[in-house]
Amino acid sequence: MHQGRAICHAILGAALFRSTEALLPSSHLGLSLRRGLHKAASLHRKAGETMSGSAFLATCSSSRRIVTKFTARTQKEGAGFLVRRPIGSGQITDEQADPFLLLDHLPRTNYAPGEFPGAPWHPHRGFDTVMYLLEGQGSHEDSMGNKGTLYAGDCQWMTAGSGIQHNEGTGHPGGWMHGFQCWINLPKADKMCPPAYQDIRAASIPEVQCTDTVSAKVIAGTCAGADAVCQTRVPVQYLDFRVKKGGSFEHTLDPELATAICYVYKGSGKFGPDAVKCSEGDTLLLSEAGSVAFSADEEDMGFLLLAGRPIREPIARYGPFVMNTDAEIQQAIADYQAGTLCQVKGTYVAK
Repeated sequence: MHQGRAICHAILGAALFRSTEALLPSSHLGLSLRRGLHKAASLHRKAGETMSGSAFLATCSSSRRIVTKFTARTQKEGAGFLVRRPIGSGQITDEQADPFLLLDHLPRTNYAPGEFPGAPWHPHRGFDTVMYLLEGQGSHEDSMGNKGTLYAGDCQWMTAGSGIQHNEGTGHPGGWMHGFQCWINLPKADKMCPPAYQDIRAASIPEVQCTDTVSAKVIAGTCAGADAVCQTRVPVQYLDFRVKKGGSFEHTLDPELATAICYVYKGSGKFGPDAVKCSEGDTLLLSEAGSVAFSADEEDMGFLLLAGRPIREPIARYGPFVMNTDAEIQQAIADYQAGTLCQVKGTYVAK
């Protein structure tokens, strides 16, 4: 009975926190009230850890519901390696995924030396590409002289902008590989911006302990008070959540981040107030308002959360080019064929 009262008080405190925090004055009294409300929210999380995952999720009435659930398709990419494709395979539309164009998951695989073919020389224009490695290593070079190698936990955020031609992952030395590549659209005003790289080492990527049983690596955006070092042109969150068995959490999203997609890459868990069960390879498109609530009852779970502000502009895409009109696509092809796609060497920043 005492535990039940504590849980109810914690839930009421968390609700008060969500509805009141934005109205507090920036005074000592306001600071004290904020601290009290954050303590209530913390009690809500701790209370969640004493419940089953389904019971905790049922208390998260403001969390986003599941619009669509599906298993990501497996297909060949690059020079012939297999990936799962949660975004970009047609299982959800470009409009539903906006601003995200593609997400490829390279499942954990042990390659012999020279077996992993990579993605040999190819162009891009009009969007960002993001490579995030969980395990292994991958080299990169472009036609303007930029080059480098990513190792386990590293991320490269590349803005292709007006044009880039690069070579990814070839000459692999062998061993385990596990990672993701994501494409994020750019608005019309930025599609022809100068190319740029942000190479972010694992040690620079914030890893926040949300609760005793839930942590997150903050690739882009913010989570539990931790901000990513990566700077993005489009407001997005790219979070890698790791949930231990028995863990649960409710992650707050800025209302402008109307698009939210979860992809489970390890284990299984439940999402949303209806406790929808998902396992490895499952993708969830969430509703457009509220928080993201999840739990892992039966085993540990790892999943990506991609959330972003929709650009809501026309999308014309052809292979490695994503523009607003067919005429712009034809121009990109003509520039590539004429050898004039890459006019500016991309800036390179290591973090």
